[in-house]
Amino acid sequence: MRGAALFGRDGNLTDKAGILPLAASPLHEQVKRWDLEDEPITTYYAPIKISDVVAGHTAISLSDRPIMAARQAVRDTMITATLIMSVIAIVVAFLISRRLAQPIHDLLAATSAMRKGDLNYRIQDRRNDEIGGLIEAYNTMAHGMLEKDQVERVLQRFVSPSVARNMMADLDQVQLGGRDVSATVIFADIVGFTRLSENLAPDAIADMLNVYFDAITTATSFYRGTIDKYMGDCAMIVFGVPEKDDEHLFHALCCAVMIQRLVKRLNEYRNARGETTVTFRIGINSGAMLAGNLGSRDRMQYTVVGDAVNLASRLSNMAGGNEIIAAAPLLSNPNIASRVRATECGAMRIRGKEQPVSTHRIDGVHALSETLMEQRIAQFLAKLNTEHERVQGE
Repeated sequence: MRGAALFGRDGNLTDKAGILPLAASPLHEQVKRWDLEDEPITTYYAPIKISDVVAGHTAISLSDRPIMAARQAVRDTMITATLIMSVIAIVVAFLISRRLAQPIHDLLAATSAMRKGDLNYRIQDRRNDEIGGLIEAYNTMAHGMLEKDQVERVLQRFVSPSVARNMMADLDQVQLGGRDVSATVIFADIVGFTRLSENLAPDAIADMLNVYFDAITTATSFYRGTIDKYMGDCAMIVFGVPEKDDEHLFHALCCAVMIQRLVKRLNEYRNARGETTVTFRIGINSGAMLAGNLGSRDRMQYTVVGDAVNLASRLSNMAGGNEIIAAAPLLSNPNIASRVRATECGAMRIRGKEQPVSTHRIDGVHALSETLMEQRIAQFLAKLNTEHERVQGE
């Protein structure tokens, strides 16, 4: 308090202590705000009543600084509290949003990895809410897809990739049955294999067959063929099924030529290393045949059967080492004959056939196809040599 004063009934000052505003008059105002040397002061006036009779007036002068300081302190406290609460709210909102958003980001990353073919990606977060259920469902689905992919990869080693994909796409539809198709079949058989196997250990025979069959697989894949089966030392290859190929006959002829060229180059490679070599005889035929799952309900195999298939097998038996024997009607199509170099072999007596079968020996195909063929053969031998050096280095 900066001052106090008493006034009479007429408003005249009778006594004071401290400070009062100039020309103070309790008769004209109840509150007066004024400054004293930049200090804000408020003077409050009040009447003094005795039995409802005004006996005089009193005045009190108070400094506004403490009030203003308290007001500023309250304002600062409120601002500080508001800022702190805002920061806390932002942090809490960030943590909550991150807890909600992180699993979604994980799911997006997982689906992106799956789209790129990575089926080993798993989300490690464990939750007990709906998102946790979604994460568990994704991990279960990814595990199932990985198992299916692994089964399909293994299955492709025993049947063609297209057959494996069709089987895995709808397992319920895998059943006995076939359909009539027009396709081409090749039989590639090792000459003198029985005598050769008498002089080699079983593991050496297996290693040798794997190398030559790998070469045959390379040629087959290059010309869109399918390895139907390996029968001891013989490979059966089909073209035009299970995937349709309008050029199945020409592709089969190219494949047969490539097999013989590749085997010849492979023999040179193995001779230089003192390894056993073999020669193949090939029979090829094209025509109507039955393609499908044949066998029993418990064990079946996708293959082709028919007279055209049997004739290809017989022609393989009639061929000599490094020869490709084809039925003459295959070259009756001008579109095929113009792209193939062949020599007439005359009619052959074929077991199971009443009439002799006219045949041709296939010597090659047109230059462009052989150029591409040689490039692929060079790639195969380079890969084989690299693998051999790697094994030697170990």
